[in-house]
Amino acid sequence: MIDNFYVILVSLVISTALLFIVRYGINKKMKNFSGTQKLTGLVTIVIIISEIIFLGSFLGLFEIALEMITSIGVGMVIFGIALQHQLKNIAAGIGVFLNPDINIGDSIIIQETHGIIIELHLTKIVALTEDGGRLIIPCQKLAEDFVTVYNKQRKSH
Repeated sequence: MIDNFYVILVSLVISTALLFIVRYGINKKMKNFSGTQKLTGLVTIVIIISEIIFLGSFLGLFEIALEMITSIGVGMVIFGIALQHQLKNIAAGIGVFLNPDINIGDSIIIQETHGIIIELHLTKIVALTEDGGRLIIPCQKLAEDFVTVYNKQRKSH
């Protein structure tokens, strides 16, 4: 553990010294040239990234990060499989919301049931049937089934 501390300390001292020496050399030798600030910034970034890569591999941080990323990925796959139906429905709802051909007040026929659209939601469409009932249509049904939509008559001004 003590040896690791000294290796880290020496690495940071070397990187810091290298950074100051290179920056001093660039500013002293190239002060009359344009773009020296960009070169100094680029060298600084390279030194810092090199130090991060060295310390990350020396301390084993990349293996820990890889394990965490893998675990999160597996969790997201399981989460996606569990919520597959809901995610499809939400994606279809976004498509319905962005579709200018489907609006509140339009008539809709789905599976031989007629209704007037009264609400548009992210996951469902609510339509009022001819007998006064409420027809709740999952947005995914619009992507899967044949649906007839009659636009409400818009009055011209």
